[in-house]
Formats: sequence, structure tokens, C-alpha cells
Amino acid sequence: MYILHNQDGYFLTKSGDWSDGREPAPLFKTIHKDEAINQLFEVNSKDYNLRISLLECEVNSKNMPLIPAEKLPPVMEASTVSGDMFSNSTTLNAVEHNDLEVQH
Repeated sequence: MYILHNQDGYFLTKSGDWSDGREPAPLFKTIHKDEAINQLFEVNSKDYNLRISLLECEVNSKNMPLIPAEKLPPVMEASTVSGDMFSNSTTLNAVEHNDLEVQH
């Protein structure tokens, strides 16, 4: 299963917000790598300051991604954050630099 995470370690939700990933149900997830890459391009086109990567995960018995503990960011106060939180970031755009590596 593929999920998307940004330069700060937060995970993309289906609604386009960012989550710490501790509750996997609202996360954007797909078993298709090409669909994950398309979503990556779509999100980057809305905010070119984001640096998004694919993360390939195993799934649990409910078909939810099992995110490795070392990939989880600090616990968030709210369940998700808006994409606007990262609009002032100075990180490089993953698409401009062909940085589409899949992390395992």
C-alpha cells in the first residue's frame, strides 16, 4: 500500500489535509503506485513548496497501512493540519528534482 508524506513527516489525508498518521482510516492510500504518483503531482501543483514522498507500507487485517514507528512525526494537537501550515516552507519541490523515490 502507498501513502504520501511531506517534508515534515505528516501524511496526506483523503480530504487534502495533513495528519500525524496515528489514525490510518482518513489517510490517502492506494495499492497502485501510479495512482499515488498522480496524487503526488496533484498536491504539488497546488503548493509547489511541498516536498512529498511515497511511502510503501504493509497492511493490517483491516487493509489499513502499518506505518513504521520511525516514520511517524510528533503527535499533533489536532487530528489534522491544513496544507496552508506548510505554505511558508523553503523546501525544494520533489517534482522539479525528480525526487520520486519510494521509501520502504
